[in-house]
Amino acid sequence: MKKVACLIYPNFSLYEITDLTSSLVLQYGITIDYVAVDKKSIFSEDGLICQATKTLDEVNLDDYSCVILPGMLDFTLALKNDSLICFLKKLKGKSIVIAAISSAPLLLAKAGVLTEVTFTGGIWQNFFDYFDFLSKENFVSKTIHKDKNVITAIGFAHQEFAKKVLAALGLCEDIGEIKETSKKLIYKMSDKDFAEFKANFEQS
Repeated sequence: MKKVACLIYPNFSLYEITDLTSSLVLQYGITIDYVAVDKKSIFSEDGLICQATKTLDEVNLDDYSCVILPGMLDFTLALKNDSLICFLKKLKGKSIVIAAISSAPLLLAKAGVLTEVTFTGGIWQNFFDYFDFLSKENFVSKTIHKDKNVITAIGFAHQEFAKKVLAALGLCEDIGEIKETSKKLIYKMSDKDFAEFKANFEQS
């Protein structure tokens, strides 16, 4: 198979993708390019200083079998980065495997990649009425979900996410449908917390 591109941006979550990236490199010998807007230092959400191996401008998507998008607790900088969103728009219509976990589907939604794709993720329900690019009709309350070539998951399901992506790349057997708990995976901010989020988001 071809290479894999893993996007990194401010506050990205390491633990959500390391099951996947370590398996790709150590078990299957796949090359991963870590891609960002530029090659300046980027801090993960737990404070690790990272640097991209390639910039968005240096990436030809035809060279890749998969693009990975880690989630973030604070997605403001990534969501407001026009260069990143413009790059993600190029994924629409591609057969490349797109793997987004936790809050990362927000980036795909803003880029228009999820217009005709159902998805899950760690997304507060308040966001569906706040972000006009985010479709509540396309959201499914599941731990992990695959529609067409797009795989999405809630952050705590990082191991299942890794296995699902590896299967989509033909590297292992598919894990099938995850047995869901009886509790619906629907999360909502309190009015106070959501008001604080909006104030911070709009001022940034």
